[in-house]
Parts: sequence; C-alpha cells; structure tokens
Amino acid sequence: MKPLVLLRTLVRTAGILAGAFLVFTGLANLPRMFLGIGVILAGLGLGALVNAALRKAGQYIPPEIVADPGIRNPVLRFLIQPEILIVVFGFFFNFFWEVSQIPLYEGINRGIPYFGENTVEMKLFFVRTFWRAAFLDALLLVGAHLLTLAILRERFWFSKGGRLFGIRSLTVRPWVGFGISTLICVAFLIYLEISAFDQGLWAYSRLMPTLFTKIGLTPVGGLLVSPTLVFLLTRRVSRPGPPLS
Repeated sequence: MKPLVLLRTLVRTAGILAGAFLVFTGLANLPRMFLGIGVILAGLGLGALVNAALRKAGQYIPPEIVADPGIRNPVLRFLIQPEILIVVFGFFFNFFWEVSQIPLYEGINRGIPYFGENTVEMKLFFVRTFWRAAFLDALLLVGAHLLTLAILRERFWFSKGGRLFGIRSLTVRPWVGFGISTLICVAFLIYLEISAFDQGLWAYSRLMPTLFTKIGLTPVGGLLVSPTLVFLLTRRVSRPGPPLS
C-alpha cells in the first residue's frame, strides 16, 4: 500500500473510532456527543486533504459513486449515496424498535414505564429521548459501515464483497461484511448498555430479558437484525456506478 493511501486510511479510521467512542459514551452528555461528531468529520476532512496530496502525486483513484447513468440531478445523486440511505433506513427502523421497547424499561418517565401519558412534558421527553436514540443508532450503523469499508477496502461491500485489508488473496463475499458490521454494532451496544446501567440512566423492568443483569436482550436483538436489514435495503437502492473522472 502506498504511504499516502496508508496515511489516509489511518487518519480516517482513527477519526471514526475516536469520534464514535465520544458519541456513544456521550449518551447523557450532549457536548461530548457533538464533539464526537466533530471528530468524525475532522477525520474525514483530513482524509480529503490527503486526497489532494494524492492528486498531486498522481496516485489518486476516484471513488465509485452511486449513480444511474440517467440521473443528472445532483440532489438526487446525493440522496442515493449509501451513507445517506443507511442513516435514513437506520433511523426509521431503530425509531420504531426503540419505541416498541418502552415497557421494558423503568426510569424512563419519572421512574415508571410509559404507556401513553398525553402531556406536553411527556411529548417533549418523547422527542428528546427516542428521536435522539434512533439517530444515534443510525450513526452507529454508519460507523459500522465505514469501519467495514476500512477492513474490506470497498465502499460497496454490501453489494460486491471486498478484500480483507486489501489483500487480493483474501477476497470475501458480502455476508462477511454483514457479519463484521453486526459484531461492531453489538459490541458498541453492549458497552453502552453496561455503561448506561452503571450510571443509572435507566433500569430494566421485570419484562426485560437480560444477560448478566446489565445487558438487555431486546436492544441486542435489534442490532443483530438491523445492520443486515438496513444494508440489504441500501443495496436495493444504491448501486456502484462508474468512477468519477
């Protein structure tokens, strides 16, 4: 691997990992969460600066884009990029999944499970908690996608498979990427569940099946399903087009 390409991979991966850590340990700390998002963007931005150096050195390979040759609208081209679709599909799936688990938690509405209290305070709490949680889940899926991309060296690994760490002899099929991304999501979630439980951010009701007391099985079950589901939906819409010239 060329030194500048290696540098770009290291910068992006470090930014994504550090930013993801800040985001998912900042559940009850909005400044920390936004700092994490900033670190991720900074890592991607520094990677773009390395791209400029690669262009000067004549080593830059344009990335594939998601584009039907007949699509000329730049807004539509942007909307069907895989990362955008992962956020959209991930948000809606996880929003409904988060809401469906409300009876399994305590401490979510002044210490009791929420079953339909219709007050302005509760509606505001609903927006803050569940929309935010669904957005964080969607960011987790994007982070898993980017880390899987770094491992398989292929942006469209969910359609084409890839090569482990860029080694030609280690070509793998898309299901390997599904497995890697799912493991990343579940590992982050288990850490988050244990951390939030220890901080007293919530408690499980008697309806929640648990593992080792601190790990709720329904959120883990959701992230065993959602990465593959979201990436399969993304694959239906987003297909690699010709390289940018």
